[in-house]
Amino acid sequence: MNIRMETVSVRRAQPTLGRSARGRANGAQLWWQMTSGALVIAYCASLILLTRPASGYSSLWDGWIGNVASTLPLIPVLMRARARSPLRWAWAAMAAGIALTGAANLLYLFHDQNLNPIPSPATSDVLYLMSYVMFAIGVATMTQKAFGAGHVSIRLDGLVAGLAIGSIAVMLWFEPILQVSGQPLQVAVGMAYPLCDLVLLVLLVAGIAPARFRPSLPVALLIGGVLFFVVGDIVYLNQTAAQTYVGGTALDATWTVGTFLIGLAAWPRGERRSHSRDDGRAAPAGVALVPVVFGFVSLIVVAISLIKTTSPVTVGMALAALAIMIIRMALTLREVREATSRSFSDARTDPLTGLRNRRAFMETLDVESVGLANEQSLGVLLIDLDHFKEVNDSLGHHVGDDLLRIVAQRFQQCIGKRGALARIGGDEFASSFATTTREAMIELAHELVASLADPITLEGVTVRVGASIGVAISPDDGATAADLLRSADVAMYEAKRTQTAVCTYQPKHDVNSREQLTTIYELRIAIDERSLMLNFQPTLDMRSGKVYGVEALVRWQHPTRGLLYPESFVSLAERTGLIPELTRAVLELAIEEAAELDSLGHVLQMSVNISRYDLVDEALPSFIDELLDRYHVAHHRLTLEVTESCLASDPEHVSRSIRNLRMRGVRISIDDFGVGHSSMSQLLELPIDELKIDKSFILALQTDKRAGAIISSAVELGRALNLTIVAKGVESAHSLALLQRLGTDVAQGYQIARPLTAAKLHQYLIEAAQPLGLLSKPISDVILSSSTASKN
Repeated sequence: MNIRMETVSVRRAQPTLGRSARGRANGAQLWWQMTSGALVIAYCASLILLTRPASGYSSLWDGWIGNVASTLPLIPVLMRARARSPLRWAWAAMAAGIALTGAANLLYLFHDQNLNPIPSPATSDVLYLMSYVMFAIGVATMTQKAFGAGHVSIRLDGLVAGLAIGSIAVMLWFEPILQVSGQPLQVAVGMAYPLCDLVLLVLLVAGIAPARFRPSLPVALLIGGVLFFVVGDIVYLNQTAAQTYVGGTALDATWTVGTFLIGLAAWPRGERRSHSRDDGRAAPAGVALVPVVFGFVSLIVVAISLIKTTSPVTVGMALAALAIMIIRMALTLREVREATSRSFSDARTDPLTGLRNRRAFMETLDVESVGLANEQSLGVLLIDLDHFKEVNDSLGHHVGDDLLRIVAQRFQQCIGKRGALARIGGDEFASSFATTTREAMIELAHELVASLADPITLEGVTVRVGASIGVAISPDDGATAADLLRSADVAMYEAKRTQTAVCTYQPKHDVNSREQLTTIYELRIAIDERSLMLNFQPTLDMRSGKVYGVEALVRWQHPTRGLLYPESFVSLAERTGLIPELTRAVLELAIEEAAELDSLGHVLQMSVNISRYDLVDEALPSFIDELLDRYHVAHHRLTLEVTESCLASDPEHVSRSIRNLRMRGVRISIDDFGVGHSSMSQLLELPIDELKIDKSFILALQTDKRAGAIISSAVELGRALNLTIVAKGVESAHSLALLQRLGTDVAQGYQIARPLTAAKLHQYLIEAAQPLGLLSKPISDVILSSSTASKN
């Protein structure tokens, strides 16, 4: 009997019940329990300490106090029956049983015992037996609640046990007791009491099977009360048969104590111990032991009847127990099949939308992949809703659930019979179908996106959601169902990242492919071991003609793929979260080289590119402080270059980070200026030091006058804001001369020098010790004439 289930239900059904109301109810229960307990103790003490009259009965103690003590538990049980809970009818039946017992006691007290001789059976026996029926109904109802409405077969266990026990009792007791009493009806009625007790006990034991036969306190009290009934009725039956029964002895306390324990079980505070609940569909394995054990007992009785002559009643009861056991097992088999079918269906159905779930979808993919025609391929669409989290957080999860149901209906109507639709978790849906072209899948994906175009009204609020859909097709994007779904997942995240709604799978987007995972692992090792290398591209001071500084450009000498340039691994580092470690490795190598140049007498600016992920790295400024202090390089000698696109992502956080770095003396440069998304207001707000004009304007300088106008405007802007203007991508002497005429401060490009290794940089700086002529042949060409120049 799972009492915890009832407690939870009561709390849910009465959410407005205040603490004070619950306190009053518990207080009333406690008062009645204590009063009943005191009367039971007093009555039991009187049976031991007080001498009864010759009749065996005391009108005060046995007539009044004993009967009141036996009836008073009715009140706490009725209080439980009045509570709104799934077990209220069970407790109502228990209350009826106690009331019938009290009525039978009064009938015996005021009527039966006054007859001479006292009849056996008496009129009161009718009420007593009716009370057992009500107790059985109550216990059976509680048992049924423990297992759920699906297990009708459990209700037959008590009947099987009763008939089996009855057959043994008739075989062992009926004939001997009948020979003593000579009254068959008296024997039958007397035997009915312990048999009913045993049936109640069997039902209770079967009821605790969901808790693995570990009873909670209320169930233990019920079992204890029934055990007192069993002892009392068996002893009473034997004493009655032997005509030795005398009233007013300790035997009379057994029924009073048993009734008190039943009333005590109704106290809700006893339900605090909880057990795991059964789901109402699959009965525990131990439950089947009840009919099996008593069926085996019935077989033994039948076998004995074949050897030894017994009463026909004995054989009849044993055979009836076997027949009911067979019916019970047949019902159980049917229930198990139904439960298995329901479990199979439930395990493959999304309970919210009624669509397939992930397990069913994967099974569908496996089946569909086998049944494809020769020219067909299996296509998979993975759909993730956009802005669903905002709806969920703003309006609540119940509204989010309604939204998912509406979206599922729209998707189902759109797909129709063309394919299978599933909800595979959260706000993700998936669809699969046989197709001959990738274009057909993309067309269906756009139809699904279009199905969400109309707004959705939820609780008076109109909301809109979009979808990002990834497309994958076999065998190009995966040979197995798992591979296809994974490829579609990669494509979906790419669609979400690029905000393109629909995206097909491409290996370059798959950061978790085997090749990419290997590259990530090797890159991590290269970063940790500082085995990356830097090339340095010098920059030219346009006024003095001397080297102004160098820009550090990272390279990776891969063990098998050769020299790799940033475009081969920087974006991968960004997607996998390695970019902070990569940037720190580059900074350390760059500052180390700056210190080395200082020792050689070349005091230059060192420029290092950082990403938007570095700008939100709270620990980066402290790392730079420690690094510059370690190598004794001044803060103003380090320039951090950020692109305009970095400024557009999380402007508030980026602005705070730039100010933090600038306060330390580190110089900030806006790289690729003119092609990003920065605004004039950002230039005013941000404490930057340098604008680096994008090379596309420099390359167009000789062919497009507008490029010159833009550069001239940038120079004027820099002058007004006291910024250094750097022109990158200078590849000819003519461009260099024009840029000097336009007023740029610093130039960078192949005309000045290509990116150089550290050793070649040192040689370059020695050759460049004298001022350079702006239109002369670049010194780097002389340095690199004997070797192949590095790629920019």
